Amino acid sequence: MHSTLCYNLQFNNPRGGAASSLYTRARKRGQRGQLWAGLTGRSRGLLALGEVCTACSVQNQGDGGIRTVSIGQIRGSEGRATDFDRDFNPIQDHTRDRWLGIAAARNRGRPLPPVALIQVGDHYFVRDGHHRISVARALGQQVIEAAVEIWQVDKPLPWEQQSQAPGRSYARNQEHSRTPSNGSRSALVLRWLSSMLRPAGREAAIQAGG
Repeated sequence: MHSTLCYNLQFNNPRGGAASSLYTRARKRGQRGQLWAGLTGRSRGLLALGEVCTACSVQNQGDGGIRTVSIGQIRGSEGRATDFDRDFNPIQDHTRDRWLGIAAARNRGRPLPPVALIQVGDHYFVRDGHHRISVARALGQQVIEAAVEIWQVDKPLPWEQQSQAPGRSYARNQEHSRTPSNGSRSALVLRWLSSMLRPAGREAAIQAGG
């Protein structure tokens, strides 16, 4: 009983404890993913809904209602594709405070509204609720409640068009165009090691300050 109470108090403390540890683990997964993406030339980023709007015309928009959506089907973002990777690990430091607040609210049992998603074909894009999805994923949740808006577009999505290009697959084109040189790989490794040290220093300063 005492250990459970201590855990809950730590988890609800947005400056430290279990919630902070959960965020740190998710952040490090995101950093490792970025390093791997840089080394292999294979993107781990979310798809950008803006690319759909640029390449396609939206023919119809409809209300898909509230439904349970597999987090694995949520592949993109309307405006925050650079804040989280494709597994919704945070990859920007400015996500921290909001992320911790959501994690603490989840532990208190506070009801959170459904996230807002846009469905285009088989893909879902986040309009609102990136942090809620990220926390849910970090807690091992497989599905999430969502208010869904359905878009019908007039042509295949941009990445689908590229994958249909003759001669080579989209994945191979991406790999060829973004595979870094040996010098770039070394720079990426050094940048990643530096970024891994900075959060540790910040956490130590926070704990020292109480």
